[in-house]
Amino acid sequence: MLRRLGMALLVALSGAAVAFLYYHNGHSVPLHLGADQHFELPLAIHLLGAFALGAGLILLGGVLRAGASGLRDMRERSVVRQADQTERWRDDGRKLLWSGELDGASRLLSKAAERRPDDCETALALAELHRARGETETARRALAAARARIGPEPRLLSETAKLALERGSAGAASDALREATVVAPASPRLLSELAGALAAEGRLDDAVDAATRRLAAEREPVRREQARRELVSLRYRAAAALGETPSAADAMRRVLAEDPDCFAASVGLAAAAVSGKDSRTAEKALREGIRRSPRGVLLERWRALFTGDGQPQRALPVLREACTGNQLAAPRLALARALVAAGKPDEAEAVLAEIEGAATRLAAEGIDAGPERDFVAAEIALARGREGTAARLFEQAASGSHRPFGYACTRCGRGSGTWTDHCPCGAVGSYDWLV
Repeated sequence: MLRRLGMALLVALSGAAVAFLYYHNGHSVPLHLGADQHFELPLAIHLLGAFALGAGLILLGGVLRAGASGLRDMRERSVVRQADQTERWRDDGRKLLWSGELDGASRLLSKAAERRPDDCETALALAELHRARGETETARRALAAARARIGPEPRLLSETAKLALERGSAGAASDALREATVVAPASPRLLSELAGALAAEGRLDDAVDAATRRLAAEREPVRREQARRELVSLRYRAAAALGETPSAADAMRRVLAEDPDCFAASVGLAAAAVSGKDSRTAEKALREGIRRSPRGVLLERWRALFTGDGQPQRALPVLREACTGNQLAAPRLALARALVAAGKPDEAEAVLAEIEGAATRLAAEGIDAGPERDFVAAEIALARGREGTAARLFEQAASGSHRPFGYACTRCGRGSGTWTDHCPCGAVGSYDWLV
């Protein structure tokens, strides 16, 4: 409003000035446009024309400026519309990908990638699409092309590493993740992935170093505890790779000092001690492991340690202690077998009766101790000279729901007739008796 009033006042003043000049200078004044060209008008008219020309030029400049601004705004709106459309294509394509509509997802994501070839999210979605189709090599090439355009983006490198691991190229995965950790050196996720890739490559010492860096980078308590457990597992694997040697025994001691609950290290230390004829260390490692957690492999190794020396009675005190204060079947089964080996079939039968009495409770907990119970009953029958009964019970045990005293991974459920410290699913120390 004030601007309009100012403009009106300016026009009025200009008009008044022109009228004043015209009144006092009404005679004509020549205006020469060239040597032979001129025309005569009152001075006021000349001034009014000059004002009009100036105003016209100013108006023309404003129009041009407004037009340029309008064109710029139009281009910007067009760019924004295209960007919004590209994002819709990408988001809708990802939704279709998640819902399994791969053809529709491919169409939209390809359009988005064509318009925005440097968009990381679109490149990742396209790689996921190719993986969903089983086109791992195409996915790898797509990620490599995106890396060439975008640069060492950690998410692209992480996906590249995952593809490399799927193809069995642990070295390529490690290289990609090392490049990613240069860009994001404090990323716990990347350090965890790097540790896994290095472990898959067999470079366990380097994997331990990466896992140590990850533990230092973690801040959230739950994830920090998970990082600590993974570091202990890698330390154990590095120690186990040394074989049953004095160096391995020392490494296992360090693992147990860091995490006394790592029962796999107790098993490894005992095995290395037995190999080195150090029965005292083997006994101590197994006994302390059983007291912390009576795992099947610890119980079995403890019983075998003394049975192999012809002194099965020495195994009994710790096994009896393992049965105290709980209702677990595993330590009772191990005790019963040790009692049979020690020549005490009556006591073994009493322990077995205790397990049979708990069959209903065990079944409610999802535990079937039938095959193990039949197996121990067969050993008792054999100790008493009842070969026919023993044969029938052994056959009954073999036809049960699982192999007697078999093991299974507590993470993935994979079964095994013998104990192993490392499951193909990646878990370390996860195998335990089914009972």
